[in-house]
Amino acid sequence: MKHAFKYLAGFVPALLLTAGIAGAAEMTAGEKQLYEAARKEGSVTWYVSQTTTEFADGMCGLFKKRYEGVGCNVVRASGQVIFQRLVQELQAKAVQGDLMSTNDDGQMAQLKEMGALAQFAPENLKDMVPELRALADKENYWITSGVSPLVIAYNTKLVTEAEAPKNWTDLTDPKWKGQVAIGHPSFSGSVGLWTIMMNDLYGWDFFTKIEKNKPQIGRSVADGHNLVVSGERKVALAPLPLILSDAAAKRAPVAVVYPTDGALLPPSATAIMKDAPHPNAARLFENFLLGPEIAEYFSKDYRYPLRAGVPLAPGMKPLDSYKTKSIQISDGIKKLPDVQSKFRDTFGI
Repeated sequence: MKHAFKYLAGFVPALLLTAGIAGAAEMTAGEKQLYEAARKEGSVTWYVSQTTTEFADGMCGLFKKRYEGVGCNVVRASGQVIFQRLVQELQAKAVQGDLMSTNDDGQMAQLKEMGALAQFAPENLKDMVPELRALADKENYWITSGVSPLVIAYNTKLVTEAEAPKNWTDLTDPKWKGQVAIGHPSFSGSVGLWTIMMNDLYGWDFFTKIEKNKPQIGRSVADGHNLVVSGERKVALAPLPLILSDAAAKRAPVAVVYPTDGALLPPSATAIMKDAPHPNAARLFENFLLGPEIAEYFSKDYRYPLRAGVPLAPGMKPLDSYKTKSIQISDGIKKLPDVQSKFRDTFGI
């Protein structure tokens, strides 16, 4: 499925707000009302698998800078771990997280079915890229909070551009034995969707062949990228932003391959818990995720900004310039348990 996402030229400046009451004067009436209520609650607790811990901490830092007096606590883990933690809290009727961000929107559909989510339409929805806004829940139980394509990373000191894989099936080539890294679908939500995509495209034989190459299997989808950076593995399944940001900053000898058979495009989703301990702070934070500060923060880190008019980072490809594929929510929920079971049987973990 090819996505026709259009990012308009232009620039939306960050809001240069001073702290406290002076900053509050720059807010809309609705935002200021949420801010005042959130200050009384004191803080927000954010369960997140959508980003790395460092990146999530940076987002929280921007939030606290804009909204003085409202704390921001990050609880970061892989997608399935965060989801299971939240389900356990729901079952114990002791919800600790105010809102959750995940790369598997099927988890949101399950939480919605459980009656665990609150409906909320953030004010900043009006400024989103329309195609990204359309990926969210139509009843406003969750928003689209990012898109982070899964592609192939390779170490440029160990692999030339000519030698690098061109598509996913190239990873089954015996020349990559002991040199491939992937994630685990029982821990990472986005890896779960990637596993479904590969099974849909090529059948389970794809994973049987990859197993013969003895891949390193991490919990988080970011683990493969880190192994390529360190040189412990030559090629890996990895999120596009991690590769591009490291390559642009010359922090690591990594480069990206956009697979000819399609990069996985898992829309990240954020939802507020119905029984959130800090409901107003959660609503303030969700609205902030769609604001100009986060859009520019995303763009500077080679992520796709959610707001219309915010330019991409230099050299970053528009989403409609390469082949992408997505997994329907219903397919993800239906197929995930089966591929998780097959994965454990095939790889023994």
